[in-house]
Amino acid sequence: MYDTVNLWLPSDKAGSFDVSKIFQSLSAITEHIKADGQVCASGYLRNYKVNILSQGVSLKGSLAKYFLPDNFHTLTRSDSIRAFEMMADELCLPIHKANVSRIDFAQNFLMNYKPEVYYTILGDCQHYNREPHTKSLYYTNGLRQKLFYNKLAEGKTKGMRLPDIWNGQNVLRYEMRFKSRLPKQFNRAEITASNLSDEKFYMIIFDKWLSEYESINKLNTINFNLSDMNSPKDFWKQINLMAVNIIGQDKIMQEIENLRHKKAFDKPEYYSRLKKEIKELCKSPKMTSKSDLVIELDKKIKSSKRFYR
Repeated sequence: MYDTVNLWLPSDKAGSFDVSKIFQSLSAITEHIKADGQVCASGYLRNYKVNILSQGVSLKGSLAKYFLPDNFHTLTRSDSIRAFEMMADELCLPIHKANVSRIDFAQNFLMNYKPEVYYTILGDCQHYNREPHTKSLYYTNGLRQKLFYNKLAEGKTKGMRLPDIWNGQNVLRYEMRFKSRLPKQFNRAEITASNLSDEKFYMIIFDKWLSEYESINKLNTINFNLSDMNSPKDFWKQINLMAVNIIGQDKIMQEIENLRHKKAFDKPEYYSRLKKEIKELCKSPKMTSKSDLVIELDKKIKSSKRFYR
């Protein structure tokens, strides 16, 4: 389930490496002088961008594309072991010692409907900005990014040959990107390439991927139930639910954030209180029910635990 893995191998870990041997495996080699006068050499190891500096070697790219035909397939833990071994052989470098600066962890799911349909039931998420796009849905903060997107649409846009097995299918990809300060995020002194092949660490990152999905507020289906309307209070609840249904819960949550930026209320806690009230309203047991889309997505994402190993 690994995709992009960025690495930094500092000189003290790399030892005395032979640049000429590295060049033998690279294509499109260029050299340029940085602003500080340092000479930097760059090239490509398949899809990986390799930069060679006096301080060390950086590698940026998709480990899945490097080892597999494309990143329509995701890389298992055992695949990553072989991928790093192959990279080490090609570059004559101790890749297993390299520090990891970014990890993208992802899985593709065959769904009953087009991926875009499922974005509507994925609401806000604490500590993230929700960013809807035409073919994708992003949740972003300073350290991480989680996204849902139409994998086939992405492949077609990039002119990639799609796997025959996916013809006519609805392929939704859920991807978690750990983009900075990884040791802090995983409570470790450092994270190296060898850690990614370790079973315990793989289970930790998988659990984070799953818990990040579970932390997203899932939107219920609103049921207009006149039989439960026994008082004026029930009537106004129904009216409020109708308004939420027409406007969209995600748009209402975004409007509350807009109010926060404008400092519309004197008390900062009013914004979170409003969000809480709306969420509680939209989960009223007699007036709402769990969406079939949520049930399907929950089941498929949680069932991916079979990829633990």
